[in-house]
Amino acid sequence: MLPTFPRLCFNRFGPPEQVIALEHTALPRPRSHQLLLQMRYAPINPSDLIPIYGQYAHRIALPQVPGYEGIGVVADTRGQPTGRRALAALGDGSWQTFITLDQDKVIWVPDDIDDASAAQIYINPLTCWVLLTQWLPLETNDVLLINGGGSAISLLFCQLATLRGIKLVVVGRNASHRQALLNAGAWRVFEEELLQEYRLQQLTGHAARAAIDCVGGEAGLNLARSVSTNGDFVALGLLGNQQVDWRHIAHQLGLRTSLFHLRKWNAEATSAQWQAAFQQLFLLLRRGQLVLHPPAAIYPLRHYKLALQYIADSKPQGKVFFTPE
Repeated sequence: MLPTFPRLCFNRFGPPEQVIALEHTALPRPRSHQLLLQMRYAPINPSDLIPIYGQYAHRIALPQVPGYEGIGVVADTRGQPTGRRALAALGDGSWQTFITLDQDKVIWVPDDIDDASAAQIYINPLTCWVLLTQWLPLETNDVLLINGGGSAISLLFCQLATLRGIKLVVVGRNASHRQALLNAGAWRVFEEELLQEYRLQQLTGHAARAAIDCVGGEAGLNLARSVSTNGDFVALGLLGNQQVDWRHIAHQLGLRTSLFHLRKWNAEATSAQWQAAFQQLFLLLRRGQLVLHPPAAIYPLRHYKLALQYIADSKPQGKVFFTPE
């Protein structure tokens, strides 16, 4: 009897703890242009959970294995690891034991980059890097405004904006994350209520050159009001579950608007751009200029309910990782 291996899968949309199920499946058979990767670690990101609820149901074919990133070791056709590590990016869902990867998009992990850092270098760090270096026309000393100050990605924006010489202003719901954001490189940190009453120009003497909205709704509109005319407004997330008033931002405030999806950039980036972005991130990790939190906890796939409950109860600083066994 052929061996089977654990994976997580969902066949319908809904709360992850209710619709995810543990399955056992046979070893995948990669095609001629693919590699087989045995997973080591796969983090749980908010972006992994959102599709499970059904927000992108129109483009998700069920059943589906969740997980957009992670790290693994290339394996042979019998599932035996060969020793070379690669990122689980643009492959099958990473919350399983084995995935297949197209060879032309493989990102090899340098020997001096640890597993935990590599496993979480794709979704958030790459998003920040692309926005700061390619998507937005930012220059040294430009002021960039972001919200969602309690999110993990805000700390990454702080680090990378500092390296680019950009003055980053972070807006959050409360002051609990203020010191951590300042330590990571934020220029200013404000609470949402303050930005409802005052414009950034009044608070700092500077208008923002651009804004990145992770929340949406009224919070996003408050950001847009502090951006100078002809500046840029980018929607990155929807933590508040409500769209911003795009028409008002574009026509009344006179801003250039865009919606950033990493998957769209992936589809349009050349192989050289794709590889170069990751090599730059690896270099920053190596130099200590980009610091990622160690895992808050590591759970085998079979304990997925405990992992999801831990996130809900603890709201950890670092990410929770899955490992096959």
